[in-house]
Amino acid sequence: MPELIPFRNLHYKIGRSNPEKLRELTAPPYDVISEEEKIEFKKNPDNICHVILPDTYEAAGQKLKEMISNNTLVTEQDRCICIYGIDYTRPDTGEKVSRYGFVGLLKLVEIFPANEGIVPHEATFRKFTEDRLSLIHETDSNFSPIFIIYNGKNGSAEKLFKKYIKEKPFLHTIDRDGFTHNIWEVSKEKDLKKFQEIVENHELIIADGHHRYITCLNHSRHGGCKYIMSLFIDFNDPGLIIYTSHRQVHKNFVKTIDDLKKKVSEKFEIEDIETIDVMKNKMESNRNDHVFGCYLQNKFLFLKLKDQINPEDLVPGNHSKEWKNLSLPILHHILFKDLGLEEDDITFVKGLKNGINNVDTKEDIKALFIVNPTKLEEVQ
Repeated sequence: MPELIPFRNLHYKIGRSNPEKLRELTAPPYDVISEEEKIEFKKNPDNICHVILPDTYEAAGQKLKEMISNNTLVTEQDRCICIYGIDYTRPDTGEKVSRYGFVGLLKLVEIFPANEGIVPHEATFRKFTEDRLSLIHETDSNFSPIFIIYNGKNGSAEKLFKKYIKEKPFLHTIDRDGFTHNIWEVSKEKDLKKFQEIVENHELIIADGHHRYITCLNHSRHGGCKYIMSLFIDFNDPGLIIYTSHRQVHKNFVKTIDDLKKKVSEKFEIEDIETIDVMKNKMESNRNDHVFGCYLQNKFLFLKLKDQINPEDLVPGNHSKEWKNLSLPILHHILFKDLGLEEDDITFVKGLKNGINNVDTKEDIKALFIVNPTKLEEVQ
């Protein structure tokens, strides 16, 4: 069964008394920070970006040691599990949303295939694990939790949340997107035990963080920590909304739009789309089908897998038929294969407008493939 333990977390000392200052020191996850944002974040000498996106891996280790030795980063005496709350406004509807989870250390186990109640749902790419492994070799630290969901039908943490969130948070700040982040530390033994029982009694699905998990697992095999910092959120939390990462292509894989159409027309229906708004509506109205958008050479295409094409015949590996019928395996193993694209040609981007802007302005990004978010029911 999964094992959870409390931990003594490092945090910015000044963040306890100055949320605005804390805002200047934090950063989003490393893989969604643009080059322009990285430059801006690094204007503050203690911003965590100096560690998670360093000039060299050695510099990251040195910077972390420096911030610990001069008490920029401190820790409390008691081990704890953290309640993490986030308040935000949905960009698509304007609805105000609150989401709560808890953070502790999850014991690492082999997960391909699923093992000891921990279930992956994505493949991993070596180029991303190699980068993070080099970083963890120099820092021996986790800087953001992996994201795990569970179905709280056997008991959730809601009662524990209600007990603590009425108190002043241990840490509080607002990020670049206007999201409010709050953390409460829980160190009472009886409450820690309740969190541990929730983890022990549920199957855990890794919703995000497969590369960090595999990186830490590799590190643990060579003397590194046997646990990974993890955020646990109940599948039934109304604030749990899954967004997606679109795929950027860094390769000249076709000369013209017509070339692309010829390469994929055997398996996909193709439609020209006039604007980004039409594309967004088209993707949303077809979210129950295997559909993708493509932005290439200032034009949009809408692609839909033909009804007679059976993904189970084309997606390789010993995966279940349900997994092979998810859109992301179809994108990578059918559409990208027909286009001659490999994992080293692809990177990820959050936000449709960001991806389109990157194609328009960055010479090394040739196209954007647009995907719908994986539904919670599909992940489960």
